[in-house]
Amino acid sequence: MLAKKLLVSIPTSIRVIRRLSLAGLGKTLALQQLRLLVLVREARGQAEMAEILDVSPAAVSKMVDCLVAKGLVRKKPGTDARSKSVVLTAEGKRTLKVVHSHVEGQLNVSLKKLTGTELKDLNRGLSVLDKFIGIVNENS
Repeated sequence: MLAKKLLVSIPTSIRVIRRLSLAGLGKTLALQQLRLLVLVREARGQAEMAEILDVSPAAVSKMVDCLVAKGLVRKKPGTDARSKSVVLTAEGKRTLKVVHSHVEGQLNVSLKKLTGTELKDLNRGLSVLDKFIGIVNENS
């Protein structure tokens, strides 16, 4: 029963956060480009980005080139002669901060509708969820 609830609640939460994120962006970026910016911030390699985004490495390369053209990321030499790493520019960092602030603000508006007890329960539940996700990651 709890596993079924997780399978409904987590995707719904992700969809809400994506919708709020896109609203914070306006029409400047597609969702995949925003997700790529987050992965760049996390210092993920392009092969890992492709796997996470479920796209080809060529698609990631094309998205990176688009973000370079928009001034949100830049390429720099990687760990070996043939590799390149991707890092956020100041504008890329600012874009992520704007989106994060927008989403956080919208969530805070909704959080104000919960009681003190519900807020404590939610906080505790999120801590348990973090622990649970760690356990699932260890076991898979």
